Amino acid sequence: MFGPLVDAAFDALGFDPRTARYLKFDLRRLYTRIRHHRRDLRQALPRLHLGCGGRKVSGWLNCDITGSDFDIDVAAQHLPFDSDQFDVIVSQHVIEHLDFDPVGIRLIEECHRILRPAGRIWISCPDLEKMCAAYVQDRCRALDHGRKRHSPAWQSLADFPVQHRINFYFHQWGEHRNLMDFEMLRWALAHAGFRDIRRANDSDLTAEYPEFPPRNDDFETVLVTAVKAHA
Repeated sequence: MFGPLVDAAFDALGFDPRTARYLKFDLRRLYTRIRHHRRDLRQALPRLHLGCGGRKVSGWLNCDITGSDFDIDVAAQHLPFDSDQFDVIVSQHVIEHLDFDPVGIRLIEECHRILRPAGRIWISCPDLEKMCAAYVQDRCRALDHGRKRHSPAWQSLADFPVQHRINFYFHQWGEHRNLMDFEMLRWALAHAGFRDIRRANDSDLTAEYPEFPPRNDDFETVLVTAVKAHA
């Protein structure tokens, strides 16, 4: 459904790329809601990879809006899972694609609901603190160098002033809605009822779950882990 024909239709209608991305995101949400409206969404796998994109991990329930093992609307008010269903949730670079208030906060609340007591969440996004510090320090030159190594797609910005990289983090062709830092995520997790909230590194996650491929993105990312308290 969301391939070259849809892209061609948006191009023919004359939408700018950012508007087209917003509209396609909402269309994907609608498609998934209609498709799964009457399905029994209980799953046997106890580990949820939420917002997997193209990075599907073996042994986990890999969910995203479309193209995943089990498509769901991550921006919905209610995730289609039972309460206390999962042992662990990993969500990498997903929440920045949602408005922090109220959609992102609501997603964290839903993650708390579907985790079992003592279940753990790992959640990450581009780090607002690191972005701002990088701009003040050297107008993002060091950050830009690291990002180019991490993603060759950044070469498309090679002719722009280097500080334009911070704009890219904030909007990413219209895909990003908000950036967060550790304090914002800690507040949202505590507000949802999580405890033992702490910073983590990419190596902490891969040490716990070696099946996850390393992202090698600590230079730009805030990763936070927390536990659902016993009732």
